[in-house]
Parts: sequence; structure tokens; C-alpha cells
Amino acid sequence: MEEVRKVIGEIEQKIAKMRGSMDGMKSENETLKSEIDLLAEKLKMREEEAKEFKLKYDDLLQKSEHLDSHIEKDDDQNAQIDALVREIDDCIGRLKE
Repeated sequence: MEEVRKVIGEIEQKIAKMRGSMDGMKSENETLKSEIDLLAEKLKMREEEAKEFKLKYDDLLQKSEHLDSHIEKDDDQNAQIDALVREIDDCIGRLKE
């Protein structure tokens, strides 16, 4: 009978130890869940920032392409003006002869 009480006492001690461990694990689990939620929120914010930067990048790229086309158009116009000036100079030179 004494031996049974001893075994029961050991079992109760083990149960108490296991409950303590379980409570510690629950606490750690809650901490980790909170950390996951915080990290998920930070990730969401970073994704939104990335979308905003992508929109700004696309807008700048479009403006750059638009500027490039204007520069090319200006270069073409300058070349045409230069050709006309040369032609006028040639005509003036012929008239002087």
C-alpha cells in the first residue's frame, strides 16, 4: 500500500511538472503568435510601399520615354531647320553670282 501511495505521489509530481511546462508553452505560443501578427502587419506595409514605388517608377519611366520622344522630335526639327538654312544660304549665294 505504501508503494502505491509513492507511485501516486510521483505521478502527481509529474502531472504538476507537465502542467507547468504546458503553461509555459502556452505563454510562449501566445508570444510567438503576437510576433507573427506584428511581422505580418509589417510585411503588408512593405508590400504597399513596394506597390507605391512601382507606380512611381512606372510613372517616371513613362515620363522619361515621353521626354525622349520630344528630344528626338526636337532633333528632327533642328535637322530640318539646318537643312532649310543651308538651302537658303545656297540660294543667296546663287543670287549674288
